[in-house]
Amino acid sequence: MIERGRRLLRAWNGRPMGITNNAISGGEFYAPVIQAETAKVTFRNLRPGAREWAVRLAEQVYQLEGAECRRLLGHADKRLNLEYTRIAQPGREARNAGPTGRQLADAEGAASIVQYYRELDPGRLVVTGAAGAGKTVLAMELMIALLEQRRADDPVPVRIPLADWPSGMTFTDFLTDVLHKTYRWSTRQARRLVENGWVLPVLDGLDEMDPPRANGKPDPAAPRARSALRGINGYYRGLRPGPVVLTCRGEVYDVLAAGRDSEESRRLLDAVHVQVEKVRRATALAYLAERAADLARWRKLFAYLRQRPDSPLASLLSTPWRLCLVATVYGADGHPDELTRFRRAAKLDQHLLSLYIPALMKPDPTQPSIAPPRYPPADVHRWLHHLAHHLRTSGEDGEPRTVLTLHELWRMLPRKSRTLLDMMTVGGWLAFNLLATRLPLHRSATGEIVYATISYGVVGMFFSRTRFWRVPRSLGAGARMWSQPLGTVLQLGLMSGLALLMHAHGWYLGMTSTAVLPLYVLVLGAYVTPSRPVRSPRGVLRRDLVAGVASGMLLGFISPFGLGFDAHDLVILGVAEGALITASFTGGLSQLHLAFVLAARGQRMLPLRLGTFLDWATDLGLLRLAGPAYQFRHRELQDWLASTPLPPDRGSAH
Repeated sequence: MIERGRRLLRAWNGRPMGITNNAISGGEFYAPVIQAETAKVTFRNLRPGAREWAVRLAEQVYQLEGAECRRLLGHADKRLNLEYTRIAQPGREARNAGPTGRQLADAEGAASIVQYYRELDPGRLVVTGAAGAGKTVLAMELMIALLEQRRADDPVPVRIPLADWPSGMTFTDFLTDVLHKTYRWSTRQARRLVENGWVLPVLDGLDEMDPPRANGKPDPAAPRARSALRGINGYYRGLRPGPVVLTCRGEVYDVLAAGRDSEESRRLLDAVHVQVEKVRRATALAYLAERAADLARWRKLFAYLRQRPDSPLASLLSTPWRLCLVATVYGADGHPDELTRFRRAAKLDQHLLSLYIPALMKPDPTQPSIAPPRYPPADVHRWLHHLAHHLRTSGEDGEPRTVLTLHELWRMLPRKSRTLLDMMTVGGWLAFNLLATRLPLHRSATGEIVYATISYGVVGMFFSRTRFWRVPRSLGAGARMWSQPLGTVLQLGLMSGLALLMHAHGWYLGMTSTAVLPLYVLVLGAYVTPSRPVRSPRGVLRRDLVAGVASGMLLGFISPFGLGFDAHDLVILGVAEGALITASFTGGLSQLHLAFVLAARGQRMLPLRLGTFLDWATDLGLLRLAGPAYQFRHRELQDWLASTPLPPDRGSAH
């Protein structure tokens, strides 16, 4: 009993306890002594498995996020060592924060971002700056460093776009949903990881939650952002505020902080606020010089910036985003000195963005791993415009989003996609009936085929209007009947009852096997979330297709049993009816995605091989990965594409 108590207390504190001997009535009393420095209670260690899950989650995040920092800088080896300065808060600040820091440690002794963050107590950090100042890059640098230096009890940093937080969802539920959808953890596992403190939320883009006013200024009301701040401020681990990293544009954060709302909705409490500073002129020139293939073309621009350090252009070229744009647009050819004509940020951005896609598509001999151009630049612009425009209103209640999920893109054309899917299903039934008469069977199965078409057709029509089509599936253990919405379960029960009724009246003997249809659909075709990561957005659809085909073929082989067919006929009918069942309803989300791609291609909105195009655009640097989903490389690029249906003339950009 004493040893069991010692083991329990070791688990409670996460480290061995000391033992003291006390003489009581001639005997010894063994009492664990909890030292003052080990008095922090770690409840998560009492839950077996969570620690191992955190290790696996860290591997997933590092694998999926590791290359994104480099993509953000245009595949360049040169890294800008961003500087940041602490902004004083009126109260409730984290302790131990220095006045300044750098993205990377340097010879001057400045602390790196990971060193700066580890000193904070509690671990709450707000990173602000101008548009394109490098807030996301700094946050990702912190994430990668924390993952590379992760200790056994450290939480796992997970980058989360705040613009995708649905209204009305609690912060804990939102984190759980992100782990569930992005890293494919089951809801139960994801909730345990969140509730037991194994997740460090890196919340990107508080300023992207609410649209600006008509004049482009931040909206002081900002209902979604203020609601998010209330939720984040209520995020506690025991009696201490939970660790959080938050990024936001400086002007938006200042407007929020100046409001008259409650303290919890104006800023992140118990946090340190740092502001990313402008890139110094010498650093900017060194970065452009290192990215330049031919320095002779850059001499006029460099001379202009050195002679006029206070010019509008020098101020505009002080953010990592614009520096990357300039280096990409003029890296191989062109005349960089034409930038000296620009005085306003809007005109400069329009000019650079109008040349950005064509510049990226030029062959780069220094990057042989990048796929060569395979699409006309005008088509690339038009396709990305439709995707960016879709993100503007694809959220709940028309809210903007930043993440493109491949298996949810059918919502761009919901009515056309469903209609085309129904047409494809009916076409499959007709083709099945025409081909079924030519099957090389030993005994005629006309009745079996006709009734199979009718019964599975009815089931398919029922399923086509339920959530059963809307969620990705994967083969694996752990399917639960209650994981399906009540409406789907009731429809499955209705179809089972209909099958039994038909069998009881002798209408169709083959429906005896169809009575087990709901069981097999739920076991093999239901929404099962494996804990291993999906390595690419297209992997979600591939797994869904495998699950659909496997469940459809299994049901197809079961259906003809009990009708007196020999083994030869059972195999042929099993394959034929399995194909019918897969086409009718178990094909699920993969079929819906195919219908959407065909409908979008018919309207010239998107290419036929959509997944291949999105992967190519990601390799090129137009998009980036966010778990098994895509994001535009920068929010400015997304907004510009959304409002620009066609590529502007190069001459009009001036």
